[in-house]
Amino acid sequence: MATATSRRNGRSFSVESIAGWVFADLLLVLFIVGLGSAIRYTPPPPPPPAPEKPKIAPIIGMKTDPSKITIRFNAAAASSGRVTGADARSVCKAVRQRLDPVKGKRAALVLVFGGGSGVTVGQNVARSVISQLGCASEATFGRKVPSRPFWDGTLPLGEVRLEVFLFITQKAAA
Repeated sequence: MATATSRRNGRSFSVESIAGWVFADLLLVLFIVGLGSAIRYTPPPPPPPAPEKPKIAPIIGMKTDPSKITIRFNAAAASSGRVTGADARSVCKAVRQRLDPVKGKRAALVLVFGGGSGVTVGQNVARSVISQLGCASEATFGRKVPSRPFWDGTLPLGEVRLEVFLFITQKAAA
């Protein structure tokens, strides 16, 4: 009987029965090698702080009564609607000199009324002034302030009226 038992025990260790144990041992070895080869995670350094942007007061609304500014300049070159070179600089300077009522404030909308003998000339003069608003004051007019050219037949050629609607940035005291 002892020989039959030993023969039975020998059959239980056949190749098919050992394959499961080899697979389990292989997974255990791979797990230990994976743990041993793992590198320690070090987080990347934090990004440098962004430069602080100037704080702009939040916009609450728009004033409904405009600040009116009258500008006078030599409009001979401006009557075509496009000013360049020295003419552009003179228009920019004329606008900049008259911006005291809106200094330090942001424009929400600008209506420009150009004077002249006809609608086309008046609107061309107004367009010439609109093209120089950013030059006159980037802080007040910025790049994208909505502007519209109009003609005012009561104004002579070379005179322009700006109606600047400003943003409201503070709540009114109750």
